[in-house]
Amino acid sequence: MSAGKRFKKMKMDKKEILYTLQASSVDELKAALPSDVVTLKSAARFVALALNSSHVLVCPFQLDDVEKREIKDLLALRAVELLSLPLDAIGLDYQIFESVEGRVRGIFACFPRDILQEYLSVLDEAGYVPIKIVPTIVASMDSFLQKNKGQKGRLCLLDFSKANVIHFAVFSNGQCDFLREVPYEDIDEIEHEVLQSLRCACATSSIKKFDHIYFSGNIPGGSRLMEKVEKVFCKNVTQGLFTDVDTSLRSMDNVLSLNLVKDRTFSLKQRQAIAQAARAVLSICCAMVIILSIKIFAAEITIKNLKSSYKVSDYRHALDLDRRVKAK
Repeated sequence: MSAGKRFKKMKMDKKEILYTLQASSVDELKAALPSDVVTLKSAARFVALALNSSHVLVCPFQLDDVEKREIKDLLALRAVELLSLPLDAIGLDYQIFESVEGRVRGIFACFPRDILQEYLSVLDEAGYVPIKIVPTIVASMDSFLQKNKGQKGRLCLLDFSKANVIHFAVFSNGQCDFLREVPYEDIDEIEHEVLQSLRCACATSSIKKFDHIYFSGNIPGGSRLMEKVEKVFCKNVTQGLFTDVDTSLRSMDNVLSLNLVKDRTFSLKQRQAIAQAARAVLSICCAMVIILSIKIFAAEITIKNLKSSYKVSDYRHALDLDRRVKAK
């Protein structure tokens, strides 16, 4: 079963369902959409999508002697170089990890706007609301960081959960120093690509060692690669399942908060805050209605008591006396 055909749904309540989807093309997304649209016409169908597309690029960045208001413009210029597209045709999102004395470190994603619009059109036509759309590599690395919160030192992750591609990342105390998708065609390429990526990560950093290297998923070709990595780069090498894209997509508090539709939609957390605010306003309005109703009821009782305290003949007599007084 392809990645695009796998999906999970999480019931939030009777009228809200969040679908977590993975797709590498528009056709995969169409195939991955659940078939129970008709039975859910009254529900709000939210989608969190992991996008495994070569059109979406994710890179760490470090900018020196820069002010925060200049960061987006500088990253946009870098995105123009990476994508070879006009500035107005590029979408961008970034996250800052550290900002000290003019030096800014973080991670950014850039993508062609028209490619993203194709995915959004498919979701809109099917009646789904996109909550987040993130590159698959970001969702994978985010789930790894969530599982390793608080772990200090320089960590390296090699994720083999996707066919013919290795998601490679290096983190220093939770901050992403290096991030790369490493494609391969056959088993013979894997060892060369992994060793070269590790050397490149060491060359681009002042820190030349790793405190721990994690291999996630099944490594094509067996344990020979792990033994070589352990011999050359790090004694602490562990293999297991350290990434879970669906868990990251369902999370409302991601470590890596990149979202390709951040400016187009409200997140689940924002929707919950809006719902809570709406409930608070509604509660205040209900309380005011109750208070006003009590006051109106009390006023009606007072009027009734006043009416019952005299007779109509007394009232007419009083009016007659008032006319006589005014006439004199």
